[in-house]
Amino acid sequence: MDHERFRPSLTARASISGDGLILLDVDEGLVLTSNAVGARIWQLIEQDRTTAEIVRQIVDDYDVPIERAQGDVAMFVAALISRGLVAGDPRA
Repeated sequence: MDHERFRPSLTARASISGDGLILLDVDEGLVLTSNAVGARIWQLIEQDRTTAEIVRQIVDDYDVPIERAQGDVAMFVAALISRGLVAGDPRA
C-alpha cells in the first residue's frame, strides 16, 4: 500500500478550513466531516501523493510517530474507500 495512490471520486466535493474538512458526495447526498489531520490527508490525496508520501508528510506536519501516522492514514483512506469517496488510482 506504500506506493498506492488514490483519486477522489468525481462526485466528491471538499471544503477545507482551519477546523477540518467537510466532504459531500453529491450523488448520494452524504456529508462527512473530519478534523485537521483528515483535511491534510485529503489535500495530499488531491496532490496525487502515494500513501508513503502522505504518511511522511503527516509525521512532519504533526510530529507524530510513524506508526501512528500509518494507522491514521490507513483508517482514514479505508473510510473514504468504503463510502466511495476515493478509489485506487490505476496509474499507481
